[in-house]
Amino acid sequence: METQRFAWWPRRVTSGSWCWMSHYYCHRSLYDETTGRPPLNSLHFEWTETAGERTWRLLQEGVAHNRNIWNDPALTKKDKVK
Repeated sequence: METQRFAWWPRRVTSGSWCWMSHYYCHRSLYDETTGRPPLNSLHFEWTETAGERTWRLLQEGVAHNRNIWNDPALTKKDKVK
């Protein structure tokens, strides 16, 4: 779940940078996306990011999902007949 919030006071996001008088995004997930495991000490994982970090993350995810394996050079080469 992703919620957009406004930082009226200085707020440190997960990356360590500060945001103030701007929007930031708070994320909650029920499992760890890298391992697929649920959290041990709470009901969810929570992390925050600035608007610029969110844009960069979405661009990187878009590139990863738009890869087409059918354009891979190994698949488009014609087999050599001996």
